[in-house]
Amino acid sequence: MEWMGEWSGRTLADLIDIAVERFPDSEAVAFDDLRLTYRQLGERIHGLARGLLRVGVEKGDKVAIWLCNRPEWIISEFAVCSIGAVMTPLSTRFKAYDVRYILGQSDATTLIMMDRFLHMDYMKMLEDLIPGISGHEPGQVRSEEFPSLRRVICVSDKRYPGVFSFSDLVMTKGDQDLDHRLERRRAGVRPEHVVNIPYTSGTTGFPKGVMTTHEQYIGETLVFRDRLRIREGDRFLSPAPYFANFGNYFGILLPAMVGGLTVPMPVYDAGECLRLIEAERCTHFTGTPTMYLDILNHPRLKDFDIGSLRTGMTGAAPASTKMVNNVRDIMGIETLCNGYGMTENSGATTMTSFQDDPGVMSRTTGRPFPDVEIKIVDPGTGEDLPRGEIGELCTRGWIVMKGYYKMPEETAACFDGEGWFHTTDLGYIDGEGNFCITGRLKEMFISGGTNVYPTEVENFLYTFPKVKQAAVIGVPDDRMGEVGFAFIVLKEGRTSSEEEVRAFCKERIANYKVPRYVKFVDEIPMAGVGKIQKYKLEEEARSYLVQGRKPDAGPSGG
Repeated sequence: MEWMGEWSGRTLADLIDIAVERFPDSEAVAFDDLRLTYRQLGERIHGLARGLLRVGVEKGDKVAIWLCNRPEWIISEFAVCSIGAVMTPLSTRFKAYDVRYILGQSDATTLIMMDRFLHMDYMKMLEDLIPGISGHEPGQVRSEEFPSLRRVICVSDKRYPGVFSFSDLVMTKGDQDLDHRLERRRAGVRPEHVVNIPYTSGTTGFPKGVMTTHEQYIGETLVFRDRLRIREGDRFLSPAPYFANFGNYFGILLPAMVGGLTVPMPVYDAGECLRLIEAERCTHFTGTPTMYLDILNHPRLKDFDIGSLRTGMTGAAPASTKMVNNVRDIMGIETLCNGYGMTENSGATTMTSFQDDPGVMSRTTGRPFPDVEIKIVDPGTGEDLPRGEIGELCTRGWIVMKGYYKMPEETAACFDGEGWFHTTDLGYIDGEGNFCITGRLKEMFISGGTNVYPTEVENFLYTFPKVKQAAVIGVPDDRMGEVGFAFIVLKEGRTSSEEEVRAFCKERIANYKVPRYVKFVDEIPMAGVGKIQKYKLEEEARSYLVQGRKPDAGPSGG
């Protein structure tokens, strides 16, 4: 791809090596009391890369990463890609139920994890998934449910039996043989190789691993740099989680590309964002519209000096013209860009640019990336539609995934005979070539910037012993954008309550999947072909909310 210039043919391993070479003494990471230059960050990355080789991680191995936003995530990502292995990120909000399928389906041989996060005991979850793990030697995990998994590496001040210490592996020193092995592995990494398999759900309810390459991540990062006019040495605050492409691009990859400082933020909090922007003189902020609104509405906003801000990125939900103007006028962000994307399109498909006015920013999601084609088709006939007409968005080009991991039929179903990827998202292309999203063919909704797939939540609700039938939809919410509304038919003779259902969910699945509302019904409306008539549920939900029904304290969405 000629438009990439000096970054053509580069890998993520090149990205960090170039940063270390060009900006050795520039600050790379600021996290609590820890401050690392690029030289120091590079030393830790290479130490972990050697450690992973020493404990047996092979080329192409899947390495699951279950960490919050912290320096160890950055070190792990670049170490894994430097040895030709493949990342499989896990959400920090996952519970054992969420982790089980992905850890097994991905064939992960290695898990890098924390022992605890917030109120969640990850180590207890691991012991539930792999009973008796503490009796194994580190690197010798044996599990019938996870036959590929051999080693667990834990980021913790504590030591756990059967588990490697992350800090021990980072301190791995090179010997001649180990250094030669690392050099050979590093030389074998190619732009077209898969480097990350983030998981996304769909209408089947089963998460699917999206195979994404070095070249795709480098290309997208370059577009972000150019359309935002990011400068060398910029300072980034990106509270979006690193396990998602959104957080990975703006919290890890883009800072490395320009030799900038990144400030990892384990837990999003608007007040803490303001404090960090002031303390670290951040020039760039990335967040969902919900995050921007929280900052703009924070009661202590005027107490902080955030005049260092210059650029901002938002996405994952619509942004109003008022919000865009307030971000520019009140937060002082000169360049605010918006985008549309999906995991299957390497995270981003279209994006606005620094020269676009607030109207374009709020009304559209911008234009496609270089060498990427988009078109709108009639969902029923597949015929191309002219500009201005609403239909299904299709994409073609380098951003499109290499396929779903070990799911050839699901992969094939996404493409037509001409190689167009069918997004199942609805929208139109305006007269200037900007894409305007209007809805979704699939029933996914977005809560606080995070995709929620109703079928996945419905499948989980069926594990509650009292549930006979369940249907989930998204309903509007002032802060989160959308939240879940579950309709439940109980088994004969059973009784339950909204509190009981939500408590069952909160213990077992990520909080953003927990329905905010639960309504018990005698039956769920069905079409003659046995398909749930969700439009009727939407009508009933609207009536239910209009009557003033207020939920109990719902998930924070953080």
